[in-house]
Amino acid sequence: LDHGLDVLTAVNVQHIEGVHEEAEGITGVKVRETIPLSFVKRADEVEVIDVTPETLRQRLLDGSIYPPSQIAQALNHYFRKSNLSALRELALREVAEDVDERLQRSFDRSKIPGPVGARETVLVCANYFARAEKLIFKGKQMADRMKADFWVLTILEQPEPDLPSKLQERIEKLRTLARENEAELVLEQRGERQLGEVIIQTAERLGATQILIGQPRKAGRWALWQKRPAQYLLHNLRYIDLRIVGWKEHQTAEAKTVSPDRVPDRPLPTGKLTIYVGAAPGVGKTYKMLRDANDWRREGVDVVAGCIETHGRPETAAQIGGLEVLPRRQLNFEGRPYEELDAEGVVARRPTIVLVDELAHSNVPGSEREKRYQDVQYILSKGIDVVATMNVQHLESLHDKVEHITGVKVRERVPDWFMDLAQEVKLIDVTPETLQQRLLEGEIYAPEKVERALNHFFRLGNLAALREMALLEVADDVDQRLDQERLEENGAACTITTAVERVMVCVNSRPHSEKLIRRGWRIADRYNAAVLYVLVVVEDSVMTDVEKRDLERVRRLSEQFNAVFLLRRAGGDKGVGQVIARVSGELQITQIVIGQPFQGKTWMEKLKKNPVDYVLESTEYVDLYVVSSSRAVPGPG
Repeated sequence: LDHGLDVLTAVNVQHIEGVHEEAEGITGVKVRETIPLSFVKRADEVEVIDVTPETLRQRLLDGSIYPPSQIAQALNHYFRKSNLSALRELALREVAEDVDERLQRSFDRSKIPGPVGARETVLVCANYFARAEKLIFKGKQMADRMKADFWVLTILEQPEPDLPSKLQERIEKLRTLARENEAELVLEQRGERQLGEVIIQTAERLGATQILIGQPRKAGRWALWQKRPAQYLLHNLRYIDLRIVGWKEHQTAEAKTVSPDRVPDRPLPTGKLTIYVGAAPGVGKTYKMLRDANDWRREGVDVVAGCIETHGRPETAAQIGGLEVLPRRQLNFEGRPYEELDAEGVVARRPTIVLVDELAHSNVPGSEREKRYQDVQYILSKGIDVVATMNVQHLESLHDKVEHITGVKVRERVPDWFMDLAQEVKLIDVTPETLQQRLLEGEIYAPEKVERALNHFFRLGNLAALREMALLEVADDVDQRLDQERLEENGAACTITTAVERVMVCVNSRPHSEKLIRRGWRIADRYNAAVLYVLVVVEDSVMTDVEKRDLERVRRLSEQFNAVFLLRRAGGDKGVGQVIARVSGELQITQIVIGQPFQGKTWMEKLKKNPVDYVLESTEYVDLYVVSSSRAVPGPG
């Protein structure tokens, strides 16, 4: 490098200085050869080569890694599934962190408002009183569940050296408490600013995505809301969500059982599903899938191509090689011919493995099923293995983040539960620089589309943020599977005790409701919640046709996330907030997810209670999670 030569090199994650200690804790093997982390940071590009534990163990059995005499020992020690999964997650998160650091330093970062990427940062606001311990503990739980950075903020009325010795001792105890919970304490002087203003400015500086505060004491009806931190945050946060922790411990009575209005029919597949995931078009998902398929064919596996989308890329088409390509189903719609995956034809052929591109694709009207992933589910139910591809922006729960980052509203999406059906999820990782070069060389889009793509979706900042999202999404998938693997390996000797979370998302029929449901599902998923409810409270006894249509859209999205859909009416003297509080008590809800309230313009409007205010004052045993209404605002361009 010092002599001006470019170098491509490789390293396993356990050999990186600093990371090696965590790897040793995972495997129990002492790492003796390491390279400095600073050397990795010098790289212009860092790319992860992702391989699932199942594939690695198969390579080991095939004699592709160690000689035969070492295979049995390796399988039972270093190459245990749980070890390989944990090392894989470590590699994915390490590269994601590198991507995030580069993105934050880039010029393109300024073009994306608010937090960028899928990485979470939790900021707990605590003073030096007794309640700080509970808040920090809750914050630690959040940070652990979301694999987030963790900060604790304390606001001072005067510089720390000028405080009385007793207060200085309390701050030192708070600093120790933060350190014990793997957080860093931040001290901010209030000066002439409101408390809420200090919190927001600190959160923005730290790149926080979540602010956690304690439930405020009840105030008189005529209190000046702007002077209360909770109310200030409720009405002034942008791009940052707010979690307000209830002080009372949860009731111990058994929760009321509520049946869903409609239960989705999702029988478990008998075939094996493998998904190749990428951050954007052009990463090489189809190319890699076809190369792997030809390897399987040479090994004697009966593998066929059910639906391959080459998009005119000759390199991809060439990889079809000697594979059998099944004919597609011919359909006509509005006088134009279309070709779709012939699911019945696949079942009639009965291969061992079928390849299916672009899971999020919508079938032409008139098809047996609306979406291609539903065709795949049908094929899996017949005992046929499927290998498929998709980009991370098509995952339902990430829809709002993708729109926020890129300004593009992704219309074709795959529900998260479908990705959970996969036995293997493989990331095809490519750096933004390589993707842009492929675009310029005409390997992704036609020449007339290149300039527009470079200035919009294929901006370096967009590609970096989507790549980080893909890395972390696969890492989270690995983490959840790893928990299950550890349970299977340790059997009854391993027990995990956690509080049972019951999450309820409160929505109406407006478009913002879809974002709340997606956010609520990700919270429920990270906390392994026992159940997710979606509550709609309607105020009018008669609904318009538009409201009915919007309500059905909310119901269908709830089903996508396997949530229990509840419809309640706020009749008589029962306001929306009262209904929410009553239902949350009946169902023993631990977390309520609700949208950010709109601030009134006149004094009378400001003094009028909205549902969020009522819930905040009436549900002391529940945490209130307020989702910022501005988080999904598209960026410039």
